[in-house]
Amino acid sequence: MAARGLHRLTELLGEPRYRGRGQATLWVASEAYLGLALPADYKAFLDLYGPGAVDGYVWLDRPIDGSHEEAERLWHQGGWEASFPDSSPWPFHPTKGGLLEWGHDEQGNSYFFLALESDPDDWRVVVGGEAGEWFETAGTFTDFLLRCFDRVDRPPFLDPGWPGRNARYHAWPERSTGTERTDARTR
Repeated sequence: MAARGLHRLTELLGEPRYRGRGQATLWVASEAYLGLALPADYKAFLDLYGPGAVDGYVWLDRPIDGSHEEAERLWHQGGWEASFPDSSPWPFHPTKGGLLEWGHDEQGNSYFFLALESDPDDWRVVVGGEAGEWFETAGTFTDFLLRCFDRVDRPPFLDPGWPGRNARYHAWPERSTGTERTDARTR
């Protein structure tokens, strides 16, 4: 099912302009730093497309050099408790079953995996809105993106025009080649 979802996303977004140049070894340091595996379809999508943004709106990052230092920069979850002191219905990673950020958008919304299940391919997607709203949905990373395209089971606080009819993936070419390493969360 995940392969079909990735295939459909490729049909919707077009072939990657810059291949993500993904290698399984790039994820090793990230998963060691986190102490858990990441969902296969998430890694496959980013290995294909590389760091960038879905239709210039939802920003994603992934390892480029596979170092521990890079993993710490990409996955450091500090500060979430301070940002959402009373509003989050879930704890944040590294608490077991906590939220693990995988993206953000231009409106200040944050996208998370809810790491409750032992199999990361069964994790739910949670979106935290800038104004303290929360949205939780079942399904994989690619399922979530496809439902956003289909305008079904998506957060009501997302930009209603996203994704657009002619959506594309906007890769960071310098990040895809590994020549620049700027944190995706730096806005």
